[in-house]
Amino acid sequence: MVTGGSGFIGSNLVEYLLEACPEHYIINVSKHTYAMNPKALQHLESNSRYKFAPLDITDELAFSNLLLTEKVEQIFHLAAETHVDRSFLYPKDFLTANLMGTFSILEVLRKLPKQKRSRLLYMSTDEVFGDVPSPTLCVETDMPKPRNPYSATKAAAENYVNAYHHSFGLDTVIARSMNNFGMRQHPEKLIAKIIVRCLSDKSFTLFKGGAVRGWIFVIDTCSALKTIMDKGIDGEIYHVPPTTYLTVPAVATRILKLMGKEHLFKGFEGERLKDDERYALDGSKMTDNLKWQPQYTFDDGLLATIKWFEENQWFWRHVESP
Repeated sequence: MVTGGSGFIGSNLVEYLLEACPEHYIINVSKHTYAMNPKALQHLESNSRYKFAPLDITDELAFSNLLLTEKVEQIFHLAAETHVDRSFLYPKDFLTANLMGTFSILEVLRKLPKQKRSRLLYMSTDEVFGDVPSPTLCVETDMPKPRNPYSATKAAAENYVNAYHHSFGLDTVIARSMNNFGMRQHPEKLIAKIIVRCLSDKSFTLFKGGAVRGWIFVIDTCSALKTIMDKGIDGEIYHVPPTTYLTVPAVATRILKLMGKEHLFKGFEGERLKDDERYALDGSKMTDNLKWQPQYTFDDGLLATIKWFEENQWFWRHVESP
């Protein structure tokens, strides 16, 4: 089962699992939101190993009935509100989706007979640590210090996952990832937004500053999540290492060069609201203990993403972010 399976990472994970796990079928639990395109996985509707369950994870009764009806061995919990800027405008929406949604899943699992409980992987974020000074890399046991409503809800949900593991014996693992990019990403996010602007021949500016982020192609993240689910130790947290660390202007420059659209960039103006300067994770626990590493270079991931957006304009036409 994948919650949020019609979203960006979730839809890619559903496809990845269908190919990687031919002996299993995949249930996509999603509700319609602004960031979810109902056509994203329409091509899977004829696949007998794929099932779409349109429900809100905060509906405990509906979610419980689904788990009682289906034999679910693993739950990849990705359903979430994720755009930081929107969390300043709609903090309650983030609290409801990210914390209460996770709480509902935990409660449903707690109430099930132990033999019917699923293993739960909770997808979290590097942003729970707040601004990280260079050259520090955060390890899994460092104290979270969230600094915006989005990361606060993710950190709070992490605490509930840990608490239900220790208090009620739930089989849980937590994955923290960094800035993902790839197919089916909403154009409100940086890389998708710039690609869409280039394809539309629309000029753009960037906020002032050189915020540093770790970048990872979404297919590598899908591979990492499956590795953590299959090999991760019960109750542990794992950091998914990025392919590279780059500033936002460096990312924009790379995309513009690859697409031959350097003339569209019109400089810097304004500042992003309460922006953290740097996020950084130590991924040695993944690389050393679980023997996992990303397989895609940053440029390879960018080229695959650009190609997908070029060939699938139905996805982003009329949903561009300002």
